[in-house]
Amino acid sequence: MSGRLAGKVVAITGAESGLGRAMALRAASEGAQIAAAGLDSQGLDETVASMSNFEGTGIAIPTDVTDPVALQAMIDGTVGEFGRLDGTIANAGAFITATSFQDWDPADWHRVLAVNLTGVFMTLQAAARVLIEQGEGGSLLATGSSTAIRPVPNALPYVASKGGVHQLMRALAVELAPHNIRVNTIVPGMARTPPVEDTEGYIETGLKMVPMNAVVEPEEIAALVAFALSDEAPHMTGTLLKVDGGRTSA
Repeated sequence: MSGRLAGKVVAITGAESGLGRAMALRAASEGAQIAAAGLDSQGLDETVASMSNFEGTGIAIPTDVTDPVALQAMIDGTVGEFGRLDGTIANAGAFITATSFQDWDPADWHRVLAVNLTGVFMTLQAAARVLIEQGEGGSLLATGSSTAIRPVPNALPYVASKGGVHQLMRALAVELAPHNIRVNTIVPGMARTPPVEDTEGYIETGLKMVPMNAVVEPEEIAALVAFALSDEAPHMTGTLLKVDGGRTSA
């Protein structure tokens, strides 16, 4: 790898598996120091252990993204360990079981939004405070979804939460631009993640909406994320970084 992230420190939520792990490993392979955050301590440890042969290193910080105190502690712990912060990826998300609109329990609605939308807000708020204080700019990313652009039925809380992420990031890009902080949204299509693979029939049904008829590998998305974190994209902000096989264009 090019080492284009050498010297950078990046915090990533939802780093115990799937997209988050792929992002963490790609960034570490390009030289970044990684704070891997999430609920699954074993998964986080496995992510960090997988960095052993990379230029960058990592630490695991168990974190509940619905808890603002825990999120602030995660960011503070990152800075305490590595001395600074350059980028943060709000990737943690709650998956759902397909349910018709009239049958959704309000408690499930609030749970999904607490993780997928409020969690993103609180993660990036804690990170932005540090970046603004440092005064050197930085990069904030959040994982959105192709379903926020092209909705699917029976997934209303998920679609609504990811739609909220897209708009939150657009507004944040404008607000943080004077601080030279770039804000962009990752938009995966049908990506090969544990929840997707573990849900019977999900891939087969979902691929009918993908013109390229292919599942996106996490490493593809991680490669784009590494670019967004790097100094090679100094004025890229407020964008949707789509890797979806054409799903949102069909």
